[in-house]
Amino acid sequence: MRLLILGASGDQGQPQVAAAAAAGHTVRAAARDPVRASAQCAGSAAEWVAVDYALPETVARAMQDVDVVLANYPSSSFNAAEPLIAAAELTGRAARAAGVQRLIFNTSLPVMSEPRGYAAHDVRLTMRHALAAAGVPLICLQPVVFMNNLLRGWAFPHIADENRFVYPHGESLDVSWICQEDLAALMVCAVERPELAGRCYAVGGPEALRGADVAAALSVAAGRPIRFESQSVDAFCAAMEVLMRTRLGAERARMIEELGTIYRWYNTGAERPFLVDMAPVLRELPVSLTRFSDWAARQRWSRK
Repeated sequence: MRLLILGASGDQGQPQVAAAAAAGHTVRAAARDPVRASAQCAGSAAEWVAVDYALPETVARAMQDVDVVLANYPSSSFNAAEPLIAAAELTGRAARAAGVQRLIFNTSLPVMSEPRGYAAHDVRLTMRHALAAAGVPLICLQPVVFMNNLLRGWAFPHIADENRFVYPHGESLDVSWICQEDLAALMVCAVERPELAGRCYAVGGPEALRGADVAAALSVAAGRPIRFESQSVDAFCAAMEVLMRTRLGAERARMIEELGTIYRWYNTGAERPFLVDMAPVLRELPVSLTRFSDWAARQRWSRK
């Protein structure tokens, strides 16, 4: 089929480009700067096109002759709500006008059926409603925590330099960690299943792990002891504020406050948003999921 992947140059979009091409689909990959993105993703069998949500004509052009759109958007934790919601609304209108058969929306975080009062969550829920309102058949995949987060600036230095897995998860919190490559496989699998239109799937990995379990797998992968340190949400927010120091002060403060609010929910919410039973999902989206230990073994856990 002919696919358009929005947000194709991002961490979550790039594996989708690779998975869609490997599955034999014709891939059109959208990025704000397609020249830079195509160079960054050298070797991808994709047609790179420019999409800027401030320029609706670029979205309309990218949708032409497309069967299915895989929609990825910037983080709702670290970006203003209004542009994200407007981007989803524009996506839906353009898809309907172009005769797109299906939209597959990656929410990038857990989303419940009703607002929860957490900006990052509620923005994604509003975006989901906006895409559904366009009238194009919609499938939503709603992943929990990404294994790939451990390679980011708030987690990797502790592992590489201090042999500590530091994360704002309680010691007894069960988490269905998923890698971005598995999310890509699930999205590409959904491309060929029109009967799933209207469905929303919470998706995670094949196992529920606590912090100590993750640290044990990291120890094996790294070849040295790594211990889990349950970080308080306040300490996590303080560290993230340092990493976000280039943001404007008021904007940064608002985002950090929201980050703390949603992470407290992740840890204590009655819905257990980080825990997913994948057995029923895999009956409808049959893919092979990656165990954390196997994913960790493929990574480098030092700076050497």
